Amino acid sequence: MVFTKYELEQELREFMVGLARSTERVFGSDCGGALLGLPGRGAWHVEPSEALVNNSSLWQAVLTMYDYGIGGQPHPSFGASGDVGNQYGEAEMFLLGLDSMKLFFEEDDVHVPTFAQRTVRTAVARHLLDGGERYITRDEDEMAGYLSFAEVALLADMDERSVRNAANPKLPDALVTKNFGRRSMIAIEDARRWLSSRKGFVPTRGAPAEPQIAAPELSSLTVPYEIVARVSESARNANLSTAEFLAQLLDKHQGDMQ
Repeated sequence: MVFTKYELEQELREFMVGLARSTERVFGSDCGGALLGLPGRGAWHVEPSEALVNNSSLWQAVLTMYDYGIGGQPHPSFGASGDVGNQYGEAEMFLLGLDSMKLFFEEDDVHVPTFAQRTVRTAVARHLLDGGERYITRDEDEMAGYLSFAEVALLADMDERSVRNAANPKLPDALVTKNFGRRSMIAIEDARRWLSSRKGFVPTRGAPAEPQIAAPELSSLTVPYEIVARVSESARNANLSTAEFLAQLLDKHQGDMQ
């Protein structure tokens, strides 16, 4: 399912040339060449191989997001200490907004760059998995710290239906979900746990799959399987992630002690 960086580059280059040609249809016959780094030339007279698009903000952002999102290469703009604003947030908004312009592009047989769209979606999903925050906010604040089925599917390199099937509570290693109205979401820590055993998942280099336990007396603790199974089942029945369920147990225990 994963495409190569070369395939991404080819698709993106052809789209950017097509975009410049379609732009000329609206703004005039001399503006497209400038978008391709060749001012004074009409876009219809520029072949994709001639276009000087490699230095554009869009090109650089998408290729960086490929290395991070799909390749798992760490980058200072992503993760818990990163900020996906500026060119990366702009690339996300631009590429995901192209679907609404398909009718316009069809006039010139320009195809929306689906590889590039998947690239930015995957990079954002990994950014969230690594502790970052969304740049584009579509949901309520209560959904912060959660991934959608589609985002987990991108990280696992699986189709979304298979990921939804993995949330069946009857499975021994079921993906834990939480409902927000009619939407089901996956807590970050549960996504990390589940993804760590998926063949198609590429971990971020240098990033732990699970948060590390700081207390040395707990680091060697062995929990019997039946206890783990009971906790997981109780968390699912309560429609909570495992971490949320344990946190509630601790809060209740502390309240009873007071």
